[in-house]
Amino acid sequence: MQSQHAITRFSFPQLLKMFFYPTVVISLFGCGENQPQANIDTSAYVHTVASEPLQLQHSYRVMRKFSGRVTSKQSASLSFEVSGRIAAIFVDEGESVTKGQILARLDTELLTIEQQQLQAQVLQLKAEEELVDANLTRSDALIENGYASQQTVDELTAQKKVLRANQQQLQANLAAKKYQINHATIFAPFAGTINKRLINLGEVINPQIAAFELQQHSNFELKVGVPQHLIAKIKQQQAFNLEVNQQTITVTSLAVNSALNERSRTVQLRFPLPDGLKAYNNQLAFFSFEQRYQQGGFWIPLTALTDGIRGTWNVYTLAPESNDTYKLLSHSVEIIHSEQNRAFIRGDLAQDQLLLSAGMQRLVPGQLVKTNL
Repeated sequence: MQSQHAITRFSFPQLLKMFFYPTVVISLFGCGENQPQANIDTSAYVHTVASEPLQLQHSYRVMRKFSGRVTSKQSASLSFEVSGRIAAIFVDEGESVTKGQILARLDTELLTIEQQQLQAQVLQLKAEEELVDANLTRSDALIENGYASQQTVDELTAQKKVLRANQQQLQANLAAKKYQINHATIFAPFAGTINKRLINLGEVINPQIAAFELQQHSNFELKVGVPQHLIAKIKQQQAFNLEVNQQTITVTSLAVNSALNERSRTVQLRFPLPDGLKAYNNQLAFFSFEQRYQQGGFWIPLTALTDGIRGTWNVYTLAPESNDTYKLLSHSVEIIHSEQNRAFIRGDLAQDQLLLSAGMQRLVPGQLVKTNL
């Protein structure tokens, strides 16, 4: 029989909880009592902002850029003047040609045969006319001797006139055949480049079908459409700035069309480009025109603008306070003109007044700030 006062047995984990954990906790509390407290600065932080003084302008300039096309003054669509089968093609697209160079030729064999037939008919009529002349000579002699009547002479004279009329008609037909043979060949009317070849060897072609598109090497011009109300101011300029191939070119000559474009409602300007300029037909180019407006205001960066109420725009200015700090004040402004990274505004602002130029999203009116100036 076991004793009523039996000794209670504890496992090792239970003993660890009873003696080790309380010792560690007491040690931690003892170590923390002598640690110094951190000094926390509870004063308000003042932002340093980017600012710049406002500069009053009595006018502003707007650089307007109008796009246009570079075109060649000489550009032609070439075709045959007669119908026929294409016998030879001497050039292809992209090739340079000189003035008078042969580009293509038609088969003229049938035209040559018809020309020879007409020449034979002319010879026949001349022979008949010679016979009529001989008969007239004999008839005149017979009339003198009383062996022929005047009617015979009149008939021979009329026959001679008919033969001469037929000869004239044949000569005209011969001239037409000669013209067709001579114009069965296309010659280059000026030196240039073949932009398009629209025919193939062996095709039967008529004069309504274009064969080549030829463009002159030089003599380029820029055609630009501008609003009608700017024409008078543009004409007052002595020089004009053009941009071709990302290269600025200054020219002094200008031609203005007298008609208004029905679609764009603009007036076309034509600027001759310098000789030797590397350009392509229908290439995009630009004409820059600087226009001045008499309007007071300030140029500010776009980063200085923030949305206001009811669709307005606001800017912040810096009003001096104590200890080199400034107070932000909000001003409602009107945007007169804007460009890529700046805007021309007007509002209740003054010369040399400090403007908050960036960081609007982190600040509010009435906040104290420091300036970087």
